Amino acid sequence: MQIVKYSWKSDGGSFEPFLAFSDGSKFGLLGANISMDIGEKICTGYFRDGKRHECLNSARIEYGNMCNRCRMEDDFFNCMQCTGKECINTRQRDSCEKNNYFIYLAAFDGLLKVGISFDRRLLERLVEQGADFGAKIACVRDGKKVRIIEQDIRRHLGIVDRVVSREKHKNLFCDPNKCIEAITTAVSRIRNNGFNEYLIRPEIFDMRKFYRMDIVSSYPSMREV
Repeated sequence: MQIVKYSWKSDGGSFEPFLAFSDGSKFGLLGANISMDIGEKICTGYFRDGKRHECLNSARIEYGNMCNRCRMEDDFFNCMQCTGKECINTRQRDSCEKNNYFIYLAAFDGLLKVGISFDRRLLERLVEQGADFGAKIACVRDGKKVRIIEQDIRRHLGIVDRVVSREKHKNLFCDPNKCIEAITTAVSRIRNNGFNEYLIRPEIFDMRKFYRMDIVSSYPSMREV
């Protein structure tokens, strides 16, 4: 059996993390005792038209979750590389142009990043990333346009658009005052600097309740696989 995805699902206003397996089953992680043997890292396949397809070669991979062939077959892999300058996934361009997106700020203690999300997936996106606090700050129609504005905000603020796991681990237990200060300072800096056409009234979300860090008694070590 293969683990194909780690994700979170909404459950009555809360979120629960789970592992999804290749046979379609899911395993909830909160409060679970886990013991498993980890084998070789195999490509998890690709998604096309909302359906998962097995990797034809069961390719062994060193990093990520897909081999090169499956990346090219996947509906949205190329969208993740988009900078907004030129569409590199033309089969999704029609829907991309019509979609509404939020630009958000995510705080990991004092570390701040900018990102984008489909309007309906904002909270899920923040919890997937493990943000301590998040704020939606702008709403933009069209996937190419939102990428350009996101990168303009990143450069203007001098912040990142990706935070690696090691950095998140270093900032695992946050100071909420640092998070709020980082977000509010950033919003103040971009007002009246060419972004007002897209800015909305910021809405800040405290994400800490979903992780149950209050029951963690000691700083956990990091395991890379």
